[in-house]
Amino acid sequence: MSGIQLIKKFTTFAVDRTFSHNMSPRSKAQIEEIREASISKILNAALELFAIKGFDSSSIADIAKKANISKGLMYNYFSSKDDLLKALIDQLNKGEKNMMANIFDEDPKKMLENVIRVFFKELRENYQQWVFISKLVLQVDRFEFVSTLAKEMYSNYLILFEQLLTGIGMKQPSSEAKLLGAMFDGIGYQFLIIKDEYPLDEIENYLIQKYCEDEVY
Repeated sequence: MSGIQLIKKFTTFAVDRTFSHNMSPRSKAQIEEIREASISKILNAALELFAIKGFDSSSIADIAKKANISKGLMYNYFSSKDDLLKALIDQLNKGEKNMMANIFDEDPKKMLENVIRVFFKELRENYQQWVFISKLVLQVDRFEFVSTLAKEMYSNYLILFEQLLTGIGMKQPSSEAKLLGAMFDGIGYQFLIIKDEYPLDEIENYLIQKYCEDEVY
């Protein structure tokens, strides 16, 4: 039996024993709620540490300490740091898909305005997430699943941008979609570097005016 398996076995035994002596058995719903809460704490702690220290410099012990749980409990949910990274990426990807579904509009100009506003809102409200993503992108060739997901997301965004720009009458929607995607990337990186001094409001309003209010060309 490996060291990790021993930790898992001991942790499960200790938790079960505590429950059996100190409280009545939990329902399946309660157990699942506790499980989801623990996973959420772990993922939030991992996101913060990966953003601040980087993936390589953040250990499982660091993440467990940040999440205020035992290292053994960590291994009940994630077999390795790579496994934890995959779960974190999956969570962020699901959140983005839900976000995009919520801003749908049949009017292409309104839909594009929603996309622009959400992009800037995410920059303002989820700074650590953007730092984490930017660091991960620089190591995209190291993790095959990250590379695959990044290419898929890039392709999906280009398709979306091209469809919206076609809908509003842009003459060269394919090229303009690539330009808009590049602008989003550049804005994100510049904001991470300059932070509070970056003119987010000015750039956001300019893009909305350019693509959603002015006559297209």
